[in-house]
Amino acid sequence: MPDWPAEKENQPLGQLPVLIETLEDGTEFELSDSVAIEKYLARKSGLLVKTGSMDTAREDQLRSQINDVIDMHYAYMFAPEGSHEVIEARYRSNAKAFVKYHEKILAENGSNGHYFGSETTYMDIALFAFITVIRQPNEKAIKDCTDYFSESNAPGLNKVYETVQASSIAAPYVATLK
Repeated sequence: MPDWPAEKENQPLGQLPVLIETLEDGTEFELSDSVAIEKYLARKSGLLVKTGSMDTAREDQLRSQINDVIDMHYAYMFAPEGSHEVIEARYRSNAKAFVKYHEKILAENGSNGHYFGSETTYMDIALFAFITVIRQPNEKAIKDCTDYFSESNAPGLNKVYETVQASSIAAPYVATLK
């Protein structure tokens, strides 16, 4: 394991993650930024939505909305004393709007456990990862922060979560949980 303080200055943006891929000709392709890495790997794996530019834009929008909620989740956990109340209010507002909008999008796709069509896409996997993270117990997290994403409040989101969890794509990860 490299010494992080020493390696930090060698990273493109001074932070992780960084993907370094060795190409067939021996050159290296380096990419930083977690969402850029996600999309690159999703594209290589054929998991990006394939139904046109509007759905591609919608996929980007939905993925970005995950960041809006998760950023507030972590901001609260690591906020200095005195700023929790404002962050919690923003989290709750974002989470409520997120669930309402995403449930609508999922219903428009037939509430079949997928955001687009009937195959697992990048967005389905991103939602699975998000729900997995948000459900991790943490005493620093907002009290009842997962309630917005419960089966009763977000049945469509939970259907996507369960569909991905049962898929061969998630099987290697799910196996580590047992």
